[in-house]
Amino acid sequence: MYLKQHLPWWLLFLLFNGMILLLGLLDAAIPDLSVLYIVAINSVLLVIFAAWQYARGRRYTRELLSLEAVEDIDTLPKPVTAEQQAIHERLIRVKRSHDERLDAESGKTKESLDGLTRWIHDMKMPMTTMNLLIDDLEGREKAKLANEWQRLDGMLNEMLYMKRLPNIRNDLYFESVEIEPLVRRSIQKVRRLCMEKGVGFDIDLAVQEVETDVKWLTFILDQIITNSVKYTDDDDVRISSAMEDDRLVLTVTDHGRGIRSEDLPRIFEAGFTSTSDHEDAQATGMGLYLAQEAAAAMNMKIEVDSEYGEGTRVVIIFPGRNTFHRVKTM
Repeated sequence: MYLKQHLPWWLLFLLFNGMILLLGLLDAAIPDLSVLYIVAINSVLLVIFAAWQYARGRRYTRELLSLEAVEDIDTLPKPVTAEQQAIHERLIRVKRSHDERLDAESGKTKESLDGLTRWIHDMKMPMTTMNLLIDDLEGREKAKLANEWQRLDGMLNEMLYMKRLPNIRNDLYFESVEIEPLVRRSIQKVRRLCMEKGVGFDIDLAVQEVETDVKWLTFILDQIITNSVKYTDDDDVRISSAMEDDRLVLTVTDHGRGIRSEDLPRIFEAGFTSTSDHEDAQATGMGLYLAQEAAAAMNMKIEVDSEYGEGTRVVIIFPGRNTFHRVKTM
């Protein structure tokens, strides 16, 4: 890099030395030995100067070439040459401009999120009223309206969490929580659907306590339990927990419809819905995507095994204690 950058100066030096040699050859009055001395001294001085210049600016150049993000500009060493100083000042201006734009976009995002959050909370009031009105109904009409209400409530929650997802690391608050109340709260949200489809729950939580973010874990459980109920009829969904390799493992197993083998690798893709079953036409395809992204941000894993026509097994693997400490302090 250094040689390429200063190649014109090297060529100019060779040209000067060449002219000195040519002058010595053409003028017989100038001793050849004197010409060689001049050329040799010039070459030595140039090499010494080039080595000194390369050494003093080497560290800054190396760090500059390894720069990968605008945020890393502040870690560059102090520039030592005029050229490096000019480059550094330009980089500082670029970073300042980048930070200002980032702050502006962050402000717009926050305003948008705040506006959406207010709108969703405003929607919750008429939806609560609708829920009370649905409770007063009887028969099949009640079940139909209850299902549509549940779907609308789920879509509103998906919209809210989708907006929160880009800033999830600033939205996380880790604390020690009991799993069973969160599981039962998620089950309570789909109680009507469970009664309609004859779905029960077999809960065996051998391990209860875990360090996690309540809000995002609740969202993940809502998505997984809702899917299990949605695709199961007249059977129980089993929810269990255990410790494996110092990690809490929560398993949700159903004997419902299952997932086709060709769909299984894509279930966590944004917007993906199976087109093989008519019931999926109402799905948004965002629930499992958001759950997977939230789990990844908390250093959790979601693994799914399924056989079409036999059922589905979803495993949530929480981080170990050391891993959790790193996530908590990020």
